[in-house]
Amino acid sequence: MASKSKSKSKPKSKKKVSNVERLESAGVLVSEQFTDGDKKTVEKLSATEVGALIKLRKKRGSAPEGKHHLRPNIFV
Repeated sequence: MASKSKSKSKPKSKKKVSNVERLESAGVLVSEQFTDGDKKTVEKLSATEVGALIKLRKKRGSAPEGKHHLRPNIFV
């Protein structure tokens, strides 16, 4: 019997999305208002912590446009 050969293709690597990108796309923060130091701090958050912030934003709803001061300040 001939054995079927399985093609071994490498899994496509996904571009890793930064924490800042994830939080901005979820409406948690506006990256242009953050310093480079702030962004480095955000990148130190674990995936669980980022997920918790995203869930919190979903539960609280979005901040009104133009009212970025109403977004949670995660550094205070």
